[in-house]
Amino acid sequence: MLLEGKAAVVTGSAVGIGRAIAVALAEEGAAVAGLDIDAVGNAETARLVRETGRQGLAVDCDMADRAQVRRAMNGALQRLGRIDVLVNNAAIYADTSLTGGDYESQTLAYERSLAICALGSFYCARAAVPAMLAAGGGDIVNVITEHIKEGHLMTGGAASGYDGAKWVQWRQVETWAAELAPRGIRVNGLCMGATDTPMLRAVSVAAAEAGMRAADVGRAVVNVLAHGADGPTGQSWLFGASGTPRARSLEEIAALAPA
Repeated sequence: MLLEGKAAVVTGSAVGIGRAIAVALAEEGAAVAGLDIDAVGNAETARLVRETGRQGLAVDCDMADRAQVRRAMNGALQRLGRIDVLVNNAAIYADTSLTGGDYESQTLAYERSLAICALGSFYCARAAVPAMLAAGGGDIVNVITEHIKEGHLMTGGAASGYDGAKWVQWRQVETWAAELAPRGIRVNGLCMGATDTPMLRAVSVAAAEAGMRAADVGRAVVNVLAHGADGPTGQSWLFGASGTPRARSLEEIAALAPA
């Protein structure tokens, strides 16, 4: 198996894409710690991971709280013994329009959007890198969005906080890759289109049903990891753009794997 004997941390693991990624990594042999503020959903994810025969941990964590993230990452390291893979998936899709709500509601929503996704990714990476160096290398994968790619769907003002956080994650991929490549740590991003998740269904059921499945993104993560230590780094892979038939999206995901 690709990840036999290795350990992974997945954020935003309670539902949707995060859960699917956690299970996909476990099916490839990894022990998995999931970090999420949703304790009930996250416990179910850990149970599904354990059903694969791998160790599964549900770690309560608000990704916007750097002290909580540090405790959660330290706890995962202590229980798993190592961290080889970090998947930064946590995000929220909130109304951050300038003409909606009031000052308090909109500024808080924008702050949380950036903190959970962009800052949370940095907190986790900073906590994980020393463990990866001790293990001789590793992989960081930021789950981003097609929105950062020129000419692709943008959410508009209603979710400018979401898009802003994803733009930060894109730059993180490139700058972290440059810093960490000499240390044996690869950093890549996934820029996919509409995927059927509870978050997207809350915005558009039609878009969710027409898009990819969460398990498809889990397979994309595995395919990127399959390149190994000498594989590409600093890339933000585009696949399954909104409006693409799922059959074509699956072909694009398959193409992410080594030839």
